[in-house]
Amino acid sequence: MLVGQHPEHAVRAYRNERPSITRLILEARWAHYRLTDTLEHDPDSNAVPALRRFHLLHAGALVDVLALRTQDPDLYEAARDHGALLRKVDGLALDDHPHNGLNHLRAQYARLHHHTHGHAYRAPHATDDSLPHQRPFRRSGPRLVRQMLDTYAWANLGLTPLFPAVDVASEQRQHLMTRGLLLDWAATASPADNAAAAAAATAGHALRALDRRAALSDLRARAYLLDAFRDFDDHDEDDHPHPHDCAGGCDGTGEVLTVLTWEHHGTAVHQEPIQCFGAPTAHAPDCTTCEGHGFTYRSGYRELCLDGRIADNGPVATTVSPQGA
Repeated sequence: MLVGQHPEHAVRAYRNERPSITRLILEARWAHYRLTDTLEHDPDSNAVPALRRFHLLHAGALVDVLALRTQDPDLYEAARDHGALLRKVDGLALDDHPHNGLNHLRAQYARLHHHTHGHAYRAPHATDDSLPHQRPFRRSGPRLVRQMLDTYAWANLGLTPLFPAVDVASEQRQHLMTRGLLLDWAATASPADNAAAAAAATAGHALRALDRRAALSDLRARAYLLDAFRDFDDHDEDDHPHPHDCAGGCDGTGEVLTVLTWEHHGTAVHQEPIQCFGAPTAHAPDCTTCEGHGFTYRSGYRELCLDGRIADNGPVATTVSPQGA
């Protein structure tokens, strides 16, 4: 691979702009924060549609470039989903062509940066550089991106008096870990990207300083990101993840990425990982939250009710407090 050339440069939108992973993260997290802040303070604001589009475009570009770097199939599917939602937001017809979402995402990214073309070259990858780079952590790539964006938003929202229950220090630490891991993953997938490697090392040094640990070399600081996240993951995740071919569709992670909120005209606007029961799920007809409808409704939005979910072949799930989007 030529110096300064990364896998995403096979796509015109990214070849012309040459975005760094650091810049893509900055743009995506700022877009996510602005949307989250508006939805929390003024969900009926006229600015919400534009902010949602802004978020889909920048988060989608980040996920797409990470997918091109790592060849991770989960990231590739997430990039396609972002593109498909962007097409809906832009009022374009959806058909069954598998590249439409990605092509639209890339074309809009190119247009944002005043480039004419955004579609992908069709040159095949013929070297080992195109082989998937094994994910060094247990969580899926899209979920790690989502956690990185969410922790940034809530670390900032928690500084305001409206959200006194937010543990700002914890959110900041999680953001530092997840951002550093994404930078490290991208740098490992493209060893020529010295800037991403340096940014990952900086995140590792910052995390060690936050944890009041002694300074290490850059490589060991990057390794500390993974060690700290694995320790966090071990406490936060189930000790017995589901099998890879889990009937619930979680691919062994114990969670399923699910749309939780739709606008009144049917456009999906928010999705999150939710607990996988290890089997297809149904909804209890006697659910006390939604009275068996499976959905709750508020100010132009329809939300999936999680309280009454049950496995088709299992007992009723323990009810919890309603989870909004």
